[in-house]
Amino acid sequence: MLSARLRPVLGLLLILVVVVLSLEGFRQEPRFGWILAGTLLVGMWLGWAIRQVWIYPALLARAEILWSAGEPASAVAECLDRAPLATGELGYRIHLLRSAAHQALGYRDRAWLDLLEGQLSRLPLWKRLVVARAFRKVPDLPSARRLAWGERLIRLAPRMARLRHLQGILLLRCGEAEALHQAWVHFEATLPLAWDDPLVLDDLMLAGLQHGREDVAERALAVLMARHGDPRLSWDRGAAGMHLLRSGHPAEALALIQALPPERRTQPQHWLVESISRRRLGDLEGSWQVAEAAVRQLPEAFRLWMERHQIALELRRDDEALRSLERGWKVIPGGAEGESLRQEWQLRRAEFAFWWEDQPDLAKSLLEKLPPEHQGQHHPPLLLQIEVALGEYETAYAEVIDLLKAEPGNPELLLLQADCLAGMETWEALLPYLNGLGEACREYPAFWHLRGLAQANLGDHLPARLDLERAVRLDPQHLRYLLDAGHGCAELGDWDRAEGHWRQALQVDGRSEEALIHLAEARRELEDLEGARRYLRECLLHHPDSADAQARLAELEAN
Repeated sequence: MLSARLRPVLGLLLILVVVVLSLEGFRQEPRFGWILAGTLLVGMWLGWAIRQVWIYPALLARAEILWSAGEPASAVAECLDRAPLATGELGYRIHLLRSAAHQALGYRDRAWLDLLEGQLSRLPLWKRLVVARAFRKVPDLPSARRLAWGERLIRLAPRMARLRHLQGILLLRCGEAEALHQAWVHFEATLPLAWDDPLVLDDLMLAGLQHGREDVAERALAVLMARHGDPRLSWDRGAAGMHLLRSGHPAEALALIQALPPERRTQPQHWLVESISRRRLGDLEGSWQVAEAAVRQLPEAFRLWMERHQIALELRRDDEALRSLERGWKVIPGGAEGESLRQEWQLRRAEFAFWWEDQPDLAKSLLEKLPPEHQGQHHPPLLLQIEVALGEYETAYAEVIDLLKAEPGNPELLLLQADCLAGMETWEALLPYLNGLGEACREYPAFWHLRGLAQANLGDHLPARLDLERAVRLDPQHLRYLLDAGHGCAELGDWDRAEGHWRQALQVDGRSEEALIHLAEARRELEDLEGARRYLRECLLHHPDSADAQARLAELEAN
């Protein structure tokens, strides 16, 4: 290491000595000075040529072996630092590998300059000196003169990708429509020239995604995936993976991110891509393991806790879903910086309270704190569904009527209107209303459930049971459908069939008070009093304040 540091100093001293001797030679005898000066120039050329032909290629070959063997990137960079005078194709290859080493070490700015120096080294010396000036100072708002100079430089070095990329950036900064068009012309021309420059390709991909030019982004991404898949190279795999997911390619997104080892996943997006990909491919357990590893490595990332929350919901692990929400709340930044995250959290907490905790009051209080545009993209609107759940049928009915004016044939709104009619117990109006709905509504289990309820309340118990059981077949995990199907069977005296539905309800919710009480009722009707007592005791174990269960058990004990 010491000799490498001293080598430039010794070279400068040698040059200084030769210059002094040349001057002294001129003073003593002019022809001796010319001889020394010529000897100096020839010696410098020979030294450079020997390095180009023997020394630098050997250093490059050694560095390539170290890189391929997975040796530390610092060793690769140190090896290549001993080739400062490399030019031409050799210099280009050396700068490419040095850039890769600096990317692996996290020195992105150095890597960017290495790749620029590599492209400059391919140019003749006089062109290199002229073109390099374009990169020394890049204006925020370029003048017409600066843009015209850039075009002349491109004609001077038409195969240099960095020049076209720089010209595109300057044109983007102008903000004019014609300039924007010209910028993308330059960016597209850069793509085939930058196939070995992952940082420019990364910049083109991100610019394409940001400005809606997905064709450019996808072409850049295709080259990155094909030629620069080495996980040590620091292009934005998170943004690329999210784009693939938005495009409906979870398998490709998973393949892209899986090659990145955990220690290099420094951004939440890296973990999100793998987790979402696995979830969309049906591997929920794998997705859960990824989310667990993610929050261990990046415990302050709000997005990762929300992803863990979503996976827990899909795995029906309600306690873990709630824990994820609680942890997510703690990592939201304070002040205006975290306002959007707080709004997202409130929406998710309201959804959880409504659909999983059966607490519509809590859900409504959370949702009303949010502006309408941040209350989610639910259809029908979540606040409207909550109003129906709270029994505010008249208010909800009027809102549904207003929404139906904009979407007159929407089946979800039509069925919500039917739900409001059921809540207001207008059974005589509900049944013809349901019978008049089209086939699109009949694909929903809610249609058959509501029609079954209407017929049951109008005394038509056999068709009611058929419709209620059809709703169960369409959605066998819906607790309310199972309970009401059991009621429909019980109305016809078919207690065995009713007990089957209630047992299935108990599998959906093992602590359901209503299911346990009705199972006790079925056992009693089937003259199994001990079985009835057992179900009631289990109900009181989960719901010790249940007055209905207490009264029924007391009656059985008294008899």
